[in-house]
Amino acid sequence: MATSGSTYQGKDWGAGQGGIPVGLPTTPTKYPYPIPNGSKEDPSLRSGAVLGMMPFWQVINLCVGGTKSIRYNAETIIPREPEEPDDAYQRRIFHAVLPPFLQRLANQAAGTILRKGIHLEGGDDTFWTEWTKDVTGDGTSLNVFARSILVDSLLYGHTSVLVDYPDGEAPRTLLEERQRTDRQPYLVNIPAQQILGWRTLANRTHGEVEQVRYLEQVVEPEGRFGESVIEQVRVLEAGTWEVWRRDETTGTGWKLHTSGTTDLNVVPFVTVYSNRLATLVSRPPLLEVAYLNLAYCQRFTDYHHAIHVGAQPILVLKGFDEDNGRPLGLSVNTAVLLPPDGDALYVEPTADAYEAQLKCLQTLEEQISSLGINTLTKQNITNAAAEAKRLDRVDSDSIMAIISEDLARSIQKIVNTAADYAGVEPPEVSIPTDYENKLLDGNQITAYLQLFMQGAIDQETLLRILQEGEVLPSYIDIQEVITKAQDYLDEQMAREVEKADAMAEVAAANAPEPAPGSQSISTGAKQGGVASGKAAKGSNVGSQTLPTPLRPGKHKSK
Repeated sequence: MATSGSTYQGKDWGAGQGGIPVGLPTTPTKYPYPIPNGSKEDPSLRSGAVLGMMPFWQVINLCVGGTKSIRYNAETIIPREPEEPDDAYQRRIFHAVLPPFLQRLANQAAGTILRKGIHLEGGDDTFWTEWTKDVTGDGTSLNVFARSILVDSLLYGHTSVLVDYPDGEAPRTLLEERQRTDRQPYLVNIPAQQILGWRTLANRTHGEVEQVRYLEQVVEPEGRFGESVIEQVRVLEAGTWEVWRRDETTGTGWKLHTSGTTDLNVVPFVTVYSNRLATLVSRPPLLEVAYLNLAYCQRFTDYHHAIHVGAQPILVLKGFDEDNGRPLGLSVNTAVLLPPDGDALYVEPTADAYEAQLKCLQTLEEQISSLGINTLTKQNITNAAAEAKRLDRVDSDSIMAIISEDLARSIQKIVNTAADYAGVEPPEVSIPTDYENKLLDGNQITAYLQLFMQGAIDQETLLRILQEGEVLPSYIDIQEVITKAQDYLDEQMAREVEKADAMAEVAAANAPEPAPGSQSISTGAKQGGVASGKAAKGSNVGSQTLPTPLRPGKHKSK
């Protein structure tokens, strides 16, 4: 049977990927999952739920892999047209690129949710302040680690974190444990694609994990300069852990390599979800955006190839004799000899074809932007659109609020597990949910300062408003600033009082001695004052008094 050579597939392209098990069309949203084939004692056996999620991960992997991934899978993503020669197809694929729309949306959403970082309150403040600076053992802070796992969760639907503790000789005292910085709890990110299977308490769909298996690779030194990469399966259960490696003696199967125990009564395995369906089951929330990203790549490849091939006009010579033995060279210094009835013209496609393809690309860009979790871009900032902006943000803010709440709950579990390992009191974890930039302008700052000067608000309220408006950095401690400002004012007041006392002492020391028999000014003032002597009774003795309703003074009429 003759074929056209086309690589277009008549079914979902993800179903034909080598090494990608195919789930039911409804998975992983509905049961049953595909039934895995293999020994029930094989620790590397993937569960049915994992097999059901893998086709959806393949779409995200293509977008995350970028241009290199697209070109490698070109026959599937950008099919060959019927009767298209191989060299023409390779030229078309050479121009294929994949813009990182999906990763950009996930990073924007993660940055918006964690724009003010993770707040820890209470607990052993000294321990947690140091621990949050390095939660992985290689200098990664808690905020950076949280942002990384949040991006992974937004892309694939969920990601997990292992809370581990170093092996070795246990410290003899609590003081020795606090002083040994090499024995601190640390975190390991376990992406969703590494997990092979799990079991839950009472086999419930949304139950707590009581066993989890995941695939990992470790690098061990070999010789003086070499190394070997070993694939192994780690099995975690409450209070125990196991590591399985391939049986090198038989070449098939797995054998127990090492095992150990922990002091915890739970599995130290925490999962962060962005679109949870069940325990360790999810669907990528940006899956449709990923499909649009691939569609954009396909249309852009066609558009770029069309410009490359058809944008240059083709010279048509009517009546030209190609057998005259003269080479045809076109430049400003040459001419083409044509017969009297000959003609020369350029042929090129109309611009409408390119404009239609360009409009298609622009439409895809708008759809990708509107379907993203973070809709902060392309907002009208005029006052007339303020209500429309608020309504447009309701859906995106609610989605981010749900994701932020789940992230805070997961970080709290991580911190609690780390506290159990370290034997300290855990803090309370919170993530601010104000996702919009609330930067204050100059007029608003002036208005708040006037309210403070008029006594309508106190100093602490003013400073907190300025901090929320991102005028003051978030790391500044308001109470510390107030204390320092009050100490400064008290110090200034003490200096002023000390200066006034010193000036009074100098003035008293330099005052002239009064003459013998004379009275001081103060004494005279007391005797000749308006409120003393006969002047207070209206007598004309007080010559310096003025007539008033209660005191007529010197010029009283008789």
